[in-house]
Amino acid sequence: MTTTAQFRAIHAARRALGMEDDDYRGLLAARFKVVSSRDLSDAQAGALIDELKGLGGGAPAGRSLARTASGRYAPVLQALWICAWNLGLARSRDDAAMLAFVERQTGLAHTRFLLDPTDAAKAIEGLKAWIARDGGVVWPAKGEARLRKQAVARAIAARLQAAGGFASFVAGRDAWPSDFELYGYRRGLPSAFCFYTERHWDRLAGYLGARLRATLAKHRESAA
Repeated sequence: MTTTAQFRAIHAARRALGMEDDDYRGLLAARFKVVSSRDLSDAQAGALIDELKGLGGGAPAGRSLARTASGRYAPVLQALWICAWNLGLARSRDDAAMLAFVERQTGLAHTRFLLDPTDAAKAIEGLKAWIARDGGVVWPAKGEARLRKQAVARAIAARLQAAGGFASFVAGRDAWPSDFELYGYRRGLPSAFCFYTERHWDRLAGYLGARLRATLAKHRESAA
């Protein structure tokens, strides 16, 4: 059965993700066939913790303010940095790595110093350009956030398939969208992309990003 420490870790990660109760129950049912985390075995609880951390719910505790993004533009920069992390471009998802990127782009050592919209645009557009150039994301010219998140998830899926971490069910066929719809559905997401909300796209990107990072790590190990 789930230990007290595991139970606390699961719900801390869930809160960090802002995961709705229905999504959480759906994940438990789809992945482990249970309705409560208390019904998990020790091994299953560990797997759930790893999965939630892979979705971005495992930020390190006790981080200093100097290493934590803050300020008006911090949320958009953090969201873009997680995109880079899930695309396998950023080697760390921690704010400290993102702050180093911001400093290279603007000369400002912290996001709290991004007071001028021009400085903020240098960081935001620089990050978007990197994600597009090296990650293959085709940013929609206009449109809602859901379309931008879909573009990111599609790019992650393409990189994952190119790296050999995901094979289409029919040889020679592009796995997007049908194979990846099924992949998400098996993890508690809606049955088709047309039903996805912004949160669903974030979750799919998190699942695919964790798989892509694992695939790239294997490539690096074999090349060493």
